[in-house]
Amino acid sequence: MTTNEMIKYDQVVEYGIATPDELNLARNMADGTWNEILNRVCYIRTGYKTFEQYIQAEMDDEEL
Repeated sequence: MTTNEMIKYDQVVEYGIATPDELNLARNMADGTWNEILNRVCYIRTGYKTFEQYIQAEMDDEEL
Protein backbone atom coordinates (compact mmCIF):
# COMPACT_ATOMS: atom_id res chain seq x y z
CA MET A 1 0.00 0.00 0.00
CA THR A 2 1.39 3.38 -0.98
CA THR A 3 1.45 6.37 1.34
CA ASN A 4 -1.39 8.02 -0.58
CA GLU A 5 -3.45 4.84 -0.36
CA MET A 6 -2.85 4.66 3.41
CA ILE A 7 -4.02 8.25 3.80
CA LYS A 8 -7.11 7.57 1.70
CA TYR A 9 -7.81 4.36 3.67
CA ASP A 10 -7.67 6.30 6.95
CA GLN A 11 -9.93 9.02 5.55
CA VAL A 12 -12.53 6.52 4.34
CA VAL A 13 -12.63 5.10 7.87
CA GLU A 14 -12.62 8.54 9.49
CA TYR A 15 -15.55 9.74 7.37
CA GLY A 16 -17.51 6.63 8.36
CA ILE A 17 -17.82 5.24 4.86
CA ALA A 18 -16.49 1.83 5.91
CA THR A 19 -14.75 0.15 8.82
CA PRO A 20 -11.23 -1.28 8.59
CA ASP A 21 -12.70 -4.79 8.70
CA GLU A 22 -15.03 -4.00 5.79
CA LEU A 23 -12.20 -2.50 3.73
CA ASN A 24 -9.92 -5.46 4.39
CA LEU A 25 -12.70 -7.88 3.46
CA ALA A 26 -13.34 -5.98 0.22
CA ARG A 27 -9.61 -6.10 -0.57
CA ASN A 28 -9.48 -9.84 0.04
CA MET A 29 -12.52 -10.48 -2.16
CA ALA A 30 -11.84 -8.13 -5.07
CA ASP A 31 -8.99 -7.74 -7.49
CA GLY A 32 -7.24 -4.41 -7.89
CA THR A 33 -5.11 -1.84 -6.17
CA TRP A 34 -6.04 -0.34 -2.82
CA ASN A 35 -6.98 2.85 -4.62
CA GLU A 36 -9.44 0.96 -6.84
CA ILE A 37 -10.88 -0.93 -3.86
CA LEU A 38 -11.34 2.26 -1.84
CA ASN A 39 -13.11 3.95 -4.75
CA ARG A 40 -15.37 0.94 -5.27
CA VAL A 41 -16.34 0.85 -1.61
CA CYS A 42 -16.97 4.60 -1.71
CA TYR A 43 -19.22 4.16 -4.75
CA ILE A 44 -21.21 1.35 -3.13
CA ARG A 45 -21.69 3.29 0.10
CA THR A 46 -22.13 6.87 -1.19
CA GLY A 47 -22.93 6.75 -4.91
CA TYR A 48 -19.84 8.80 -5.79
CA LYS A 49 -17.46 7.16 -8.27
CA THR A 50 -14.35 8.23 -6.35
CA PHE A 51 -13.51 9.23 -2.81
CA GLU A 52 -12.33 12.56 -4.18
CA GLN A 53 -15.80 13.23 -5.65
CA TYR A 54 -17.32 12.43 -2.27
CA ILE A 55 -14.99 14.88 -0.50
CA GLN A 56 -15.75 17.60 -3.05
CA ALA A 57 -19.49 17.09 -2.63
CA GLU A 58 -19.14 17.27 1.15
CA MET A 59 -17.16 20.49 0.87
CA ASP A 60 -19.78 21.97 -1.48
CA ASP A 61 -22.55 21.05 0.97
CA GLU A 62 -20.70 22.76 3.83
CA GLU A 63 -20.44 25.99 1.82
CA LEU A 64 -24.23 26.24 1.49
